[in-house]
Amino acid sequence: MEGTNTAEAPRLTRPGWKDPRLLAGLLLVLLSVAGIVALVQSLDRSEGYWAAGQDLVPGNVVETDQLTVVQARLGDASDDYLRADEPFPEDRAVVGTVRQGELLPAGAVALVDPQSRQAVSLTVADPLPEGTASGARVDVWIAAKDGNQGFSEPELVAPSAELAEITEATGSFGSTGGMNVQILVGPEQLPQVLDAKGNGARISVVPSLAGQ
Repeated sequence: MEGTNTAEAPRLTRPGWKDPRLLAGLLLVLLSVAGIVALVQSLDRSEGYWAAGQDLVPGNVVETDQLTVVQARLGDASDDYLRADEPFPEDRAVVGTVRQGELLPAGAVALVDPQSRQAVSLTVADPLPEGTASGARVDVWIAAKDGNQGFSEPELVAPSAELAEITEATGSFGSTGGMNVQILVGPEQLPQVLDAKGNGARISVVPSLAGQ
């Protein structure tokens, strides 16, 4: 019909690079990618730790060619093991067996003693008196099992031994009420102490009067 105006339909235009909606979408994509990358990196934050390249036995003076570096993620337990980003300390011997491939616990090595003493880790039921610290002199008493679900009379096996370390004993459900101690004992006392430790003897550690 004449005189009838036909309105043209609006044309859709392709958004340009300066379109705010396009820029906002790109920003969201970039933020998502950055978040995923950061998450993956945080989950893969492994660190190098010293591990035994061969079986290490108590008294073995550790050389770096006996060790290897293992990447691991230990989280809160990282302070319990020796990190490989620091040189391995010289003149150190292991005080407990470390099997090939196992990470080297910080408490498994001790300074080689000029008196040929070796550090032995013991768990004692009776806590030491308050104020007892590393360097104190203690007497180590051992009561062997008597075969009747009891113990024989205690025997003094390591008089005036040096206390190298003392920590609170913990188990699966927290503190056990006992103490973990490291004692430096000479070659004469070492076999008796290790035998008692391995055979379930009752081990007591008390301050030494000779050391006061």
